[in-house]
Amino acid sequence: MSRKWCDGIQLEELKRDQPAFKYVEDKMKNTIAHDEVTGYQIQKVYRLNNKYTWSQYMNRRTTMSEEMGGRHVEEKRLFHGSPKADTIARVGFDRGFAKDTCMFGSGVYFAEHSSKSNNYAFGNHKPCPTHKNKNCSICVRSMLLCKVALGRIYETTQSTVTSLPADFDSVKANAGPLLLYPEYIIYKDDQVYPRFLIEYTTNYK
Repeated sequence: MSRKWCDGIQLEELKRDQPAFKYVEDKMKNTIAHDEVTGYQIQKVYRLNNKYTWSQYMNRRTTMSEEMGGRHVEEKRLFHGSPKADTIARVGFDRGFAKDTCMFGSGVYFAEHSSKSNNYAFGNHKPCPTHKNKNCSICVRSMLLCKVALGRIYETTQSTVTSLPADFDSVKANAGPLLLYPEYIIYKDDQVYPRFLIEYTTNYK
């Protein structure tokens, strides 16, 4: 079933027997790193078809390649949890809502591990609005699986980076004294294309 928001933007609900649904479900379950999370119940998976944000993403990726002398731009499928996931799915990311007080500045943050992004589904480590429980297994959460153009990656284990370093396209904060699990940060909204919107509940110990 598909729901068209407006011309050029479509939310396509995937059936459970479709390969794309299985891909998303497996990626969610195979990237659990936090011990307290035992699994997910995937309610719905939507494939996002947005000609506007896709065009912006492709143009940005081409520019990045040109800046790199024509070299291939590294891309990854990464998770992003947010209570505004549905809005992001429709209109894309907007760093205008990002806070300078975040560990690596006013950027858009992504994770390799679904369980890390799960902590942000109701806000930054916030409880569900209904039961006031951070480990709620009842309330439905939303998460995005995005295509992110990382390009030239600046890697660090320190929180001294608050903006994009010169001659780099993204920051990878590796696990170390500050973080248990890595995260990726970009500082340009058009470096990401939200590809899947996932509605799910989380199982806890």
